[in-house]
Amino acid sequence: MSRHGVRWAMVAGGLLAWTGSSAMAQAGSYLFYVASESQDEVALVRLTPGEGLAVAKTIPVGWLPAEIEAPHGVYVDPDGAHWYLTLGHGFPFGSLIAYATGADTVEGRVGLGMFPATVSVAPFGDLAFAVNSDFHGDRVPSSVSIVDLGSMTEIARVETCTMPHGSRFAPDGLHHYSTCMVDDQLVEIDVSTLEVDRRLDLVTGESLPLDRTMTTGRSRQQCSPTWAAPSPDGRFVYVPCNKGNEVIEVDLDDWRITRRLPAPGAPYNAMVTPDGSRLAVTLKGAARLGVIDLTDGALHEVPTTRRVTHGVSVTPDGRFAVVSVEGIGGEPGTVDAIDLKTLTRVGSVDIGKQAGGIVFWRTDGPT
Repeated sequence: MSRHGVRWAMVAGGLLAWTGSSAMAQAGSYLFYVASESQDEVALVRLTPGEGLAVAKTIPVGWLPAEIEAPHGVYVDPDGAHWYLTLGHGFPFGSLIAYATGADTVEGRVGLGMFPATVSVAPFGDLAFAVNSDFHGDRVPSSVSIVDLGSMTEIARVETCTMPHGSRFAPDGLHHYSTCMVDDQLVEIDVSTLEVDRRLDLVTGESLPLDRTMTTGRSRQQCSPTWAAPSPDGRFVYVPCNKGNEVIEVDLDDWRITRRLPAPGAPYNAMVTPDGSRLAVTLKGAARLGVIDLTDGALHEVPTTRRVTHGVSVTPDGRFAVVSVEGIGGEPGTVDAIDLKTLTRVGSVDIGKQAGGIVFWRTDGPT
């Protein structure tokens, strides 16, 4: 498949510049892909201001009829032409699937490691990095799979730490960030060398040796970091401590912790608004979306429809945060839309069970 039509210049102009076709989208709407981990489905969800949320399409995913394959991470490439999905389960390994946006047809597949979770695509569009979280195996160091998207080939598997999670690139695409849920680390990979470049202990604030794939001497995780959210200017990375009830601000120039922002309620996923002023963070244990003012650290909370708040995606204009909510037991998954100006919920729609990975695709018409 062709992957080389538009690169970083398009990203700098924003996804709004891309004008692919979509019969189900309406003028003035935002479109998101949302994965349902316990139902092998991905929903294409439409947010229309003043009207709320609706499911535009439900896309069946998976290859094994007898097994729930756990679609987990989802990401749209910079030109908006393809989306990528990790399937966590397999025999025994998971995989990365490439789809054409709009048509939502499979265009490629590659096997990865044990339970690939979060995935992201580099701003220049040629590489995907997927963390092999290995949630159910022994507590040993795992890896980040690096995939060439032109050939859908895994070209490297970089050992990072135990239970890696939260895959995101710096805005310039030169570095990749992930965390270690068991080892309490933030890990930086140099995209030019495909090797670990720096490690940071999120409990002590100390820079660690590059070969320190496991943190020793602790009886339990004190932070359990679950995400890495770079700021739009590339100066900081924000790391939610799921067990520490705080979000850590890391200065990338100095590679040090500059602030610990209170975020009670088991913070999980996060995204900085496009203007860099606020951080939207899901509070998984509190059934809320937290919105942190990055000037003064003030936290505002908006209740979600159901419990187990998971992923968040902010629209490119910064108007809305759209949140995935897993639900409990037999409940459906839910997608909520939060107006970031009024800090109120302005839409909600049910999708497949255990809604998780979520990503913005495109807008249609004026908003």
